[in-house]
Amino acid sequence: MSKMKDTIITLYVDTTKIIQYSNKEKDKVLECVLICDNHDDVPGREDFTSYIKSNSKLSWVGAAMYIMTSKEDFVIIKEIKAKKGSKSFIKIYNRKNGAGSTHIDGHVGKIKDSSPPEEYKIKFMVNSGGVEKKYTIDPKIKIF
Repeated sequence: MSKMKDTIITLYVDTTKIIQYSNKEKDKVLECVLICDNHDDVPGREDFTSYIKSNSKLSWVGAAMYIMTSKEDFVIIKEIKAKKGSKSFIKIYNRKNGAGSTHIDGHVGKIKDSSPPEEYKIKFMVNSGGVEKKYTIDPKIKIF
């Protein structure tokens, strides 16, 4: 784990592969994405859990997984939504007050590291070869 306090969660998407699937084909969609962060977590698909520090800032960004072969493709994070609603330890900032349309920022308060992982939704848009589609995945955040 990194000594950095704040976390950047990056959603890497195989833009040329995912664009052939609809959001209803969850298994196929999940095969096309990886999530990693700046805390030395190895990107993986096992449980899509990001480990973050209590009382820290968060940013979610999207990226084309194979940017060198799909140079004009892009991924935009459209929404982060906690499943627990108002009881969530994830607090999302209003886009108008910061990040704009390129990424989403938020924070977590002071939380015990024994708290169970929290599920949330990432809604994102993929543009591949001029075709745009929207997708949703359900990763987790765990305090370490």
